[in-house]
Amino acid sequence: MSRVVLKAGSNLLVKSNGEIDKKYVTELAREISLLKSSGSQVVLVSSGARAAGFGYLEGKKSNGDLYMKQALCAAGQVQLMKLYETVFDLFGERIAQILVNRDDFGDRKRFLNLRNTLIGLLELGLVPIVNENDTTSTEEIMFGDNDILASMFAIGWQANLLILMSTIDGIVDEEGKVIREFDPSKRLKNIENNSWGTGGIDTKIRAARAASASGIRSCICNGRDFRKIEEFVQGKDVGTIFSPIESPGARKTWIGFLSTPRGKITVNRGAEGAIARGKSLLAVGVEDVSGEFSEGDVVSICSVKGKEVARGISNFSASEVQKIKGVRSDRISSVLGHDCAKVVVHIDNSYRI
Repeated sequence: MSRVVLKAGSNLLVKSNGEIDKKYVTELAREISLLKSSGSQVVLVSSGARAAGFGYLEGKKSNGDLYMKQALCAAGQVQLMKLYETVFDLFGERIAQILVNRDDFGDRKRFLNLRNTLIGLLELGLVPIVNENDTTSTEEIMFGDNDILASMFAIGWQANLLILMSTIDGIVDEEGKVIREFDPSKRLKNIENNSWGTGGIDTKIRAARAASASGIRSCICNGRDFRKIEEFVQGKDVGTIFSPIESPGARKTWIGFLSTPRGKITVNRGAEGAIARGKSLLAVGVEDVSGEFSEGDVVSICSVKGKEVARGISNFSASEVQKIKGVRSDRISSVLGHDCAKVVVHIDNSYRI
């Protein structure tokens, strides 16, 4: 049984006049029903709430302010789910709605609750339809694009496959030829653009690379050709493929890709090299600390040049790390005045970027 995350963006769901393409939505529901009947578990990440709101309110667009976008999405989300309920019912499928924001992934407890809800929905045989909670998201917690949301959801669910559906056949090079397997050294041409979407090929690439780094086979393909979806699930190469890298495990995956760092620890070159060799972060290698974090919070570990080299769960608060920076491990307890851990971030609780 394959776990498949399928992302459909506004470029596919919305017509040029701003209306939801009901025919396309119907065919999408048919395809998901077929995938389920062949044994796959499928989660649909769907955009389109703003466009649905535009149609429902007879062409009223937001003025660009966040609160007006949120209002339009609040109205449109209801209409979008009504449409999904109607078309999935044609194929004997029932749906459930999941609205999330960035903090639902960044907070470990909320993330596990979200994951448990998803497991329950799939056990009930429902088709989960996921979207960003545009009515409550602010600029600080917005995904910015549902490609990123789909990638994070696939990583959190430990999916096998991520399909980012586009209006083109895949990533193309400067000569306009589709790149069959992603190569970061190649110069690319971004030819996807639509006023109803918020991202482009660059965003899809970032999303697919993150998923593949977590062990998920990913692709960017033409979402108008549903045969491509079936072929990819069957193991064939379609569109542009992002081959999976061995998964680091659920806990490290959450730390590296889903967590929200609460602060930053700057390390010297010696510590940077040790982390690259798979060692824990010692206090003697700490140069500086910024942000307010507590013991057990995830922190970003950066080089002296500001590049993030790892993320990990800190064994100390920010104020404690400030006190013990540059101190040898055998002296930490005496500096803090109590028994404590000998390392700032243990290798088992970290992920190298």
